[in-house]
Amino acid sequence: MSEVRGGIYAHDTFSSSGEDDHADINAEIVFQTPSFLAWAFNPRPRLGGTLSGDGGTSFVYLDVLGWTVDLTDNLFVDVSVGGALHDGNLKGNAPNERYFGCRANFHESASIGYRITPQLSIMASVEHMSNASLCDQNDGLTNAGVRLGYSF
Repeated sequence: MSEVRGGIYAHDTFSSSGEDDHADINAEIVFQTPSFLAWAFNPRPRLGGTLSGDGGTSFVYLDVLGWTVDLTDNLFVDVSVGGALHDGNLKGNAPNERYFGCRANFHESASIGYRITPQLSIMASVEHMSNASLCDQNDGLTNAGVRLGYSF
């Protein structure tokens, strides 16, 4: 483990007909680059989860590919891609509900961050989960918010 991150997301941020708005809690562990992935510009895998604060869809994820790119000594961007398992609805057509088609989905995230100290950072983050139309329904879910990171 090289870093832990956690914060608050606004649930289903970019949808006017999705799940009810509320706050979610996100937590993530970022690992060192495994030697077998060093050829891919040293990605750092991450394991995390987003817990819905009001009965909406929660999920856990494993982003095998994740990169942090320094823009300056303090400013950085971070992106990742992997898979997620969720507890949301699979099929249906009720308003104000999301239908994800299959239990396993793709997960992507992006952040822009600022290192307050060499160990402590703050990030504006967005994450998305969907199945890329591999299943019958693919409503997707996008959360956005703020996270703190602590590097070891």
